[in-house]
Amino acid sequence: MLAVSESRRALGPFVGSPAWLYPAQGLGMALFILGLVLFGTYPWAPVALGASVIVFCVLPLLQSTRTRVLVDVYTHRGSRTLGLLYLGAFTAIVAAALVLHALSGIDVIAYAAAVLAFVLTVIAGPAMEAKLAHWMETAR
Repeated sequence: MLAVSESRRALGPFVGSPAWLYPAQGLGMALFILGLVLFGTYPWAPVALGASVIVFCVLPLLQSTRTRVLVDVYTHRGSRTLGLLYLGAFTAIVAAALVLHALSGIDVIAYAAAVLAFVLTVIAGPAMEAKLAHWMETAR
């Protein structure tokens, strides 16, 4: 077990993603919300929803060409609580946007939700990486 802890501590400083990763994920989240909320309103909305799926499929492939080791910061023990908070906040944003848009028909709600999801992703992703790195560096 000591060897595993030492390996984790040694890898901790190397936890990090390319600078483009979280903005790209945020864009995917924003496209997902726009496509979902505005699906029946605009003909481009299903395209946005489909584009979000493509973004989420392509991102892991783009990362895997740059490194041989990928660690999922959203579900890893070092950042799991923050990952659950992120998921809960994203779910709340989507649900609120769907309900508010259905009740009011105001499209700005979808755009505001998309911006919130983008900002949430760009902030939460690096925060989860930092928590994971700290967890690895302080391994016992």
